[in-house]
Amino acid sequence: MERNQLFRLTRLRLAAWYALVMGCILGASGLGVYHVVAHAYRETIDQGLESVANTLHKSIEPVSQQPEHLQQLAKQLSLELCVTQADCLTQTVVMKNQISEAADSVHYYMRLLDRAGRAIALAGTRLEELPVTSPTKHWRYAQRQASGLSLKNKSGIRYRQITLPLYTHNQLSGYMQVGRSLKDLDQHLAALRLTLLLGWPITMILIAICSWCLAGLAMQPVYSSYHQMEQFTADAAHEFRTPLAAMRSTIDAAFRLSGQQDFKSMSPQATGDILQVLKRQNTRLSQLVGDLLLLARLDQQQQTREYQSCCLNDLISDLVEELAFLAVEAQVKLTQVQTQEKLYVFANEEQLYRLISNLIVNAIQATPKNGSVTVSLEHSERYALIQVQDTGIGIAKEHQCRIFYRFYRVNKDRSRTSGGSGLGLAIAGAIAKAHKGSISVQSQLGIGTTFAVRLPLQQIGV
Repeated sequence: MERNQLFRLTRLRLAAWYALVMGCILGASGLGVYHVVAHAYRETIDQGLESVANTLHKSIEPVSQQPEHLQQLAKQLSLELCVTQADCLTQTVVMKNQISEAADSVHYYMRLLDRAGRAIALAGTRLEELPVTSPTKHWRYAQRQASGLSLKNKSGIRYRQITLPLYTHNQLSGYMQVGRSLKDLDQHLAALRLTLLLGWPITMILIAICSWCLAGLAMQPVYSSYHQMEQFTADAAHEFRTPLAAMRSTIDAAFRLSGQQDFKSMSPQATGDILQVLKRQNTRLSQLVGDLLLLARLDQQQQTREYQSCCLNDLISDLVEELAFLAVEAQVKLTQVQTQEKLYVFANEEQLYRLISNLIVNAIQATPKNGSVTVSLEHSERYALIQVQDTGIGIAKEHQCRIFYRFYRVNKDRSRTSGGSGLGLAIAGAIAKAHKGSISVQSQLGIGTTFAVRLPLQQIGV
């Protein structure tokens, strides 16, 4: 229960961190998109405003200081000439030509100012709604910023304005101000902000769901490893407990006998039996500890410095000869089939001996009387192939993918009888992996099993 709660809290924290990071990234991305869109809108508006202002400037500048021409131009553009400043504060008209085409959806305005900054003529927004700015300051600011100036009227509506100088005989005679409202831009940006603000929580909900699922997938290997570690600990404790319990019971029996009589008066046979049991269980413990240490060293790859050139032909011949007595005792025929060519690998000879001997011993123990075990050695262009084939009981498919796990047994009763700890195939697989090779199994129930070990051949000259 505590373990499940620990993994659930870890998964929750992982999902929360993932969602937080993704939320910050999306928030920063949304803010960046908003600024990019807003900047693109402003650039487009400035370009359009400059185009309108330049077109009007070319028409107005030649006649700005000629009253009769200015009145005629004012009539064409629907400009109201300001006789007094009060007139300019109360009049509201709509420009024609280039400006009037966009006046339906966007409010444009134009002003003609003298050198002192007083209004001469205007069209569009009233001056009381949008006061006249200093043309000199505005013009210099625009030159520095390469853009227009943003203004706001009493109603809170923003405007964008451009100021251009008017010259007569190469002398400054006044200014022209052209602007437009930014109401449409503000509406678009408000809609974009609303979309981003509403979309962010919805996106965060989806991210939270995905984070929970991804955290579960990420925790699955950890959970499996933890489960295997628990199983390994339980199996190792069980394996250690068996010989320790036997040794303890033997010692207790010896003390009970000593309570009845002195150790000196015990028969040599009884003393020998007790010592034999202790020796056998101590050997089993030592072998188990040695196997676990070997697996630990193989996992950490600490023995690569002990590698040397090894001849597989000689190694297999020696093993078959040494294990022949075991095959005779089990009434199993043990044979070998080898290529005539000498095959060498760069490896730890002691570990290869352990690997192949484990496979041969397992094959002999799994084969009934009058069966056969064949050890063959072949090679391809780059790999040596060692096969151990028996005619034994076979391994079911559901066990074939797990037989290389530590302490895993297909038949626990048989393993207890033969004294196996369930580490033989795990050690074989670890040795093959440490030598950059592989081990595989093919088996059918009642027909037999074939273990195949592939090891990279030693390159000539190495």
